[in-house]
Amino acid sequence: MKNIIIGTAGHVDHGKTEIVRALTGRETDRLREEKSRGISIVLGFAPIDLGEGIRAGIIDVPGHEKFIKNMVSGAVGVDLVIFVIAADEGVMLQTKEHFEVLRMLGVENGIVVITKVDLADPELIGIVESEASDLIKNTPLENSPIIRASIVSGEGLDELKQALIDKTRGIKKKRRGAFFRMPVDRSFSKAGIGTIVTGSAWSGRAALGDELVVEPPGKKVRVREVQSFDNSLEESSSGMRVALALHGVKSNEISIGNQILTPGKLKVSSMVNASVEVGMIRASKIKNRQRLRFHHAAGEIMCRAVLLDREELGKGAEGFVQLRLEKPTAAMRGDRFVLRTYSPMRVVGGGMILDPLPAKTKGFSGDLIEELKILRAGSNKEIVEMLINREGKSGILPESIEKFGIGPREIEAITEELEGKGNIYRIGPLLISSRDVMEKENELKTVLESFMKVNNLIWGMDKEGLRARLRLDGNQLFDFILEKGRNEGWLFSREGLLRYGSAERALASDEENSLLKLEELILAGGFEFPSENELAGEYKRELLTGYLHILRERKSVVRIKEAGYIHSEYISKITGILRDYFADENELDIGKFKKMLGVSRKFAVPILEHLDGIGYTKRVGNRRIAGPELAGAEE
Repeated sequence: MKNIIIGTAGHVDHGKTEIVRALTGRETDRLREEKSRGISIVLGFAPIDLGEGIRAGIIDVPGHEKFIKNMVSGAVGVDLVIFVIAADEGVMLQTKEHFEVLRMLGVENGIVVITKVDLADPELIGIVESEASDLIKNTPLENSPIIRASIVSGEGLDELKQALIDKTRGIKKKRRGAFFRMPVDRSFSKAGIGTIVTGSAWSGRAALGDELVVEPPGKKVRVREVQSFDNSLEESSSGMRVALALHGVKSNEISIGNQILTPGKLKVSSMVNASVEVGMIRASKIKNRQRLRFHHAAGEIMCRAVLLDREELGKGAEGFVQLRLEKPTAAMRGDRFVLRTYSPMRVVGGGMILDPLPAKTKGFSGDLIEELKILRAGSNKEIVEMLINREGKSGILPESIEKFGIGPREIEAITEELEGKGNIYRIGPLLISSRDVMEKENELKTVLESFMKVNNLIWGMDKEGLRARLRLDGNQLFDFILEKGRNEGWLFSREGLLRYGSAERALASDEENSLLKLEELILAGGFEFPSENELAGEYKRELLTGYLHILRERKSVVRIKEAGYIHSEYISKITGILRDYFADENELDIGKFKKMLGVSRKFAVPILEHLDGIGYTKRVGNRRIAGPELAGAEE
């Protein structure tokens, strides 16, 4: 089933509502004020039968300039427009403004209807047709049919109905989006049902029981009922006029312009980067930092337009802009919008959102302009690659790319191709460019090389210290590069240390001699092991640190907490003594241990604490019992 939304547009009192009534048999003026004044104030909706396979509805928009905001709200998301011009009045200022709205919103399909032909002579009708042709010239609607019609005589109504059928058959079926998205154009409550919202579904489905979210303000809701033009449905689909009964929110908590969304798909932002075009009517222009009205997704938000490549955009000019919004909105790349001046309220331009979550720009930036050019006219592959490159070492999640208007299947296909070509890496859930991986890899190699030159006696650099040095805390890129380096044979790891180039460390003969001398000095201390300060009297501090590192690495000496260093031979002797002792005894106190080793409390306590730490003894109160590792201790 193809879902088509048809909108009306045109000057007030040119006969839009009458045309809708004639085509559908429905009255779209709902308010008492509308019926008494004869003009539409709010949006009206009516289904229309266009034959098998097509589910269509008409949105009747208000034409009066005071209600242009409502007109824009209804024009958002239409597939086809019935553009109405009265034969007795012709193209007027509001006609041109409505047409500018349609042009800025990217409406490409339309039918021009010259109404009230019963009130004008053939010559005047011909002039109005000529005006209509001039209005749509050089626009996507240039080849639209122009039909003469009269509600009074019925002239042209059958022709209009057939034109609608022909046009809708040529409109491509809307892509079913991966997630549900519907801007709200009405919110009200009904006894026995609760809160009801209506809108045109831009993408995805909404089914009974679905959990959705209202953005802003991020309110979680559940779908209680789905309708389209008074017909109850199991689920809605994209391109359909939809009414949703929602549980979990009050009607006064939802405003026109809020969006009903699948949770977690879009984030709200108070800034968007966009491509903007200034309109062709009046002396239209947009100045840098001008305050404007931003019409998007059926809503209106005040904004400040920060031009990104010049100080002013004149009539008909195009450029890039950062719109800083006074209220947040949820947006996607490809969303169309309209801009109106603050006062007097006139349509001044519009365009397309390119980046829905940009950083705040500071002055003109050539790099930013190049990114926006890709977002405006690049292929989806170019856009995906640019976004991955832009995120740098932080990487980007594939689902984060969806807000740039690319579906998940296409994202997966593109990233697989880029990965196969070696342009990107898939690191956990993240996508990171090969350029950024190589930059960090080269930085890691440089840091390790520098460390090894300065600390040649130390086997390698502490892993967590290296992570901090590379500013990769919490980033999976660090572990990825380490694994890559090990697999490629240029990175080696040992006990939390990392080394570049070779796992072996070559010492000069004088260094080996100094190392042997240090080991003999520690060995000579026996159970009364020397402290590091005592050893420092024989060696310079930086050399001592390196030599001790090597001896510990070779398992020749053991560090006894902060107290000093004991030779491994004496640790083996101690474990042998303890094994023999606990073969006959259950407990050991400090006094007995001192006598066993022939040392003072100064040495006995830190040795026992070390043994506690490695599981050879276990402290219970002021005594020790045999630890779990003692049985496996070597003599």
